Amino acid sequence: MVSWSTLQTLIFLFGPLVLPKLIGIARSVRIRNTQIKPVGRRLKVGLGILAAVLILALISSLTYFQDENIISATGARLLLTPNDVLMRRLETLRHRQGIPKLSENDVTLLDALQTREGRLLYAAYGPRPLIECSWCTLSDPTSYLYYAIPTIALPHIANIAILGVVTSSLFSKSAGSLRIHATITGLGVAMGEILLIYNFEIIQNTQAARPIDVNWFYWRLLTYRGIAIAVVNFIFSMMLYLTATGRYGSIGISDLEKIEAISKTLEVGLAHVRTSLFIKSTATRNDSISMDILEFWKKEGMNRRVVAEQLETTRNLVIERVDLDSINDEAFKFTSNLIDAIASQKAAAAVD
Repeated sequence: MVSWSTLQTLIFLFGPLVLPKLIGIARSVRIRNTQIKPVGRRLKVGLGILAAVLILALISSLTYFQDENIISATGARLLLTPNDVLMRRLETLRHRQGIPKLSENDVTLLDALQTREGRLLYAAYGPRPLIECSWCTLSDPTSYLYYAIPTIALPHIANIAILGVVTSSLFSKSAGSLRIHATITGLGVAMGEILLIYNFEIIQNTQAARPIDVNWFYWRLLTYRGIAIAVVNFIFSMMLYLTATGRYGSIGISDLEKIEAISKTLEVGLAHVRTSLFIKSTATRNDSISMDILEFWKKEGMNRRVVAEQLETTRNLVIERVDLDSINDEAFKFTSNLIDAIASQKAAAAVD
């Protein structure tokens, strides 16, 4: 069973990272009523990758796919079964599996399990450090821990890399906001596992009176690791899906896209300003170009004055040719005739 202190450690590590996101997703899905967008092809590929990693993580948490525990498989006891009895039971187990004799790894592991310290390290760190580490010694148990750390970190590094790729703009433009959170969460899971291993006391199995009391820490850790990675990938798969479909996160152009658009506009404007300054500087330094520019503006000024004078002359001619008094008289006569016609029609209608 998982101890309360272990649960507290896991809650303190992952609670502040995961809980706010879950609350935000719940509120966003419940409150926001936006148009649902379809999932793009690239994001479908990314979600498929996360689903594959999730399945592999769950498979790795199963005992069948983990390193074999020869003590449990042979029904032996961790500290009480003699090594020769363990060897005979292991030979019998190998014959049942169709293997005629013990392998080199079996022999090396049995040699390491001859001592009490070796068996305690076996329960804590598994068989690989005892078989593969050539510089580790039983007098320095932490040497086995140092050897096991790269193997422990490798799955987490691979998972962090996959999360980083899937949450990049390669698969979805809206996933960029999740990249930092995915990286921090992946690092948190890795640091949590290393912290659990570092704080584990290997001597606690010396008090185990029954086989059920033995804490096979290494194999439990493999189970917890697979489940933790699967949970992290499931959470970020859901967040990617909700973000891409518009159910969660910002809608429309992201802040990063706005900044990029503004930066491009400023770059274009700056290029125009620099070009104008370069042309002006070149023109002022060249005497012939300066004289041509001065002559051009002189002619331009003269042309504008001529045009203005022509407009004024034309306006005066039009005003002189138009007889405003005659126009007023004709307008008065027209309106008078119109009023008289309307009045006569009304009088005729009244008589009828």
